[in-house]
Amino acid sequence: MPQDQKPIGGDTQGGGKVDSYSAPDIDATLARASAATQKVRVVHGANEQYFDNLEGKTVGSVKKSLREVFNIPGDSQALVSSKEVGDDFILEGGMNLEFVKEAGVKG
Repeated sequence: MPQDQKPIGGDTQGGGKVDSYSAPDIDATLARASAATQKVRVVHGANEQYFDNLEGKTVGSVKKSLREVFNIPGDSQALVSSKEVGDDFILEGGMNLEFVKEAGVKG
């Protein structure tokens, strides 16, 4: 029996009804993939989350709005694609924004 068909009711000897395979909806799959690539990933320490409403916002506004939730220190550095950016940097979909604090600095 082909892998894409399985018997109904556990009958493996034949005589049982067979489910037919239906192809996935390609438009829905592409829409989900497109939506996923437009999200902005924000990381600080163990905190990580994808946001779909940060495109067009500045790093400074994201830092301010997530300061309490992600426990982001006020003097942390913002990195986009491993490069330091300022608070006025405008985010685009698909970017990774990471907040880091220099190692060995107390506070």
